[in-house]
Amino acid sequence: MNKSIPSTRPSTGLAKGSKINLEDGEEAVRYILEAARAAGATSADALYLSGVEETVGVRKGEIEKVHAAQSRGIGIRVFAGQRQSSVATSDFGTDHLKSLVERAVAMAQHTAEDPYAGLPDRILPPAIDPDRLFPEEGHIPSRDELIERAKTAEAAALGFDSRITNSEGAECARSRTHVVFGNSLGFLHGYRKSSYTLSCSVIATSKDQMERDYWYVSGPLWESTENSEALGLKAASRTVSRLGARRIKTGTYPVIFDPETARSLIGHFAGAVSGSALYRNATYLKGREGSPVMNPCMTLREDPFLSGAPGSRPFDGEGLPTRKKTVVDAGVLQTFLFDTYSARKLGRQSTANAVRSLGDGPGVGISNLIVEPGTLSQEALLKKAGTGLLVTELIGFGVSTVTGDYSRGAFGYWFEDGVILHPVSEITLAGTLDEIYKNVVDRGSDLEIRSSINSPSLLVEGLRIAGE
Repeated sequence: MNKSIPSTRPSTGLAKGSKINLEDGEEAVRYILEAARAAGATSADALYLSGVEETVGVRKGEIEKVHAAQSRGIGIRVFAGQRQSSVATSDFGTDHLKSLVERAVAMAQHTAEDPYAGLPDRILPPAIDPDRLFPEEGHIPSRDELIERAKTAEAAALGFDSRITNSEGAECARSRTHVVFGNSLGFLHGYRKSSYTLSCSVIATSKDQMERDYWYVSGPLWESTENSEALGLKAASRTVSRLGARRIKTGTYPVIFDPETARSLIGHFAGAVSGSALYRNATYLKGREGSPVMNPCMTLREDPFLSGAPGSRPFDGEGLPTRKKTVVDAGVLQTFLFDTYSARKLGRQSTANAVRSLGDGPGVGISNLIVEPGTLSQEALLKKAGTGLLVTELIGFGVSTVTGDYSRGAFGYWFEDGVILHPVSEITLAGTLDEIYKNVVDRGSDLEIRSSINSPSLLVEGLRIAGE
């Protein structure tokens, strides 16, 4: 017979039909956990998310889009022994929440048992104060300020070169998110974080050729977007430089992935070291912990404590305190990444890499995976490589982390003697992830933290390129 959750907190005392204070995520989570205990659940957890966001878009100097949204929701997971169910709602009426939790418990009682299901075995407080992770906003811009910043970026791009003939627009956006997570083990913590993004995309034409490109910046504070004119100029410069693209002969050449495409390359590795991929036998890295999987120059670390970084968080999607870890050390795979479920399936311990959305149970994710940078600028990498291809865009999805096969379309720039000669299009990069990672012979110094996966430029000694 299943025991229910012991009551460790006083009742919220909310009157029937009343509304939970939507500004207080902790109050909502406490109510859910108490309702789950009263309904007979043996354990439960709840994730509260609320946010506000605003995006403005301009095109050719005119306002084209103004979008503002506010959302609140809660995801609920309940257990009846080793049976579980999950539900989500945006209705915070106490009658509705109580009824929803009761239905969730009833559903759990009629599902199949899973011996690996359940909350973590124990809880600990977050390893770091959330206030140290997410800087406090000094200035929250008005809508007019968002519009002005987008207009400035686009105007700079359009005035860069006579070959810039059209615009796909510029956008400026801000968001503010409140996260609260709690479970019946007694964990209840939350944090707030903000994000600002500015982007610009323009079109260049020359004779019968048309090209587009873009650039963007993002960060936790409004000041992250202040150099809007420089952003527009970079977007335009990237676009114009694509004109006159041609194919190259099929062959094996040195290839430099710029930071944006290198980030994509490392993203495939992140998928391959997931504990869920491991227990499903869906990764080419199975059985290779403690073995070389990359060139010795490559070290990958995960740091969830970088102030204001997109992947930073004080605890994971199950309430476990996040921590720094080395995933690859001098080319050697140190660990896979686990949530509680995948760890139990494999007789391991969670690495505090659970991620969670409102409608689903936890899965495996990452928090600021970073390739340790080198000492050479991208220009120095070009000189070191001599002759080859600088890749700035990847196209298509021909990658399998099960087999390690890699095949993607690409755009880039052909260089000789370290000097870029012309853009290159209509080519395909082909090989295996194993070959590519082991042939990374150097890294650039141009690391920027712009995503939850970050890498400097990477120089691959030789990669098969299918051209003409």
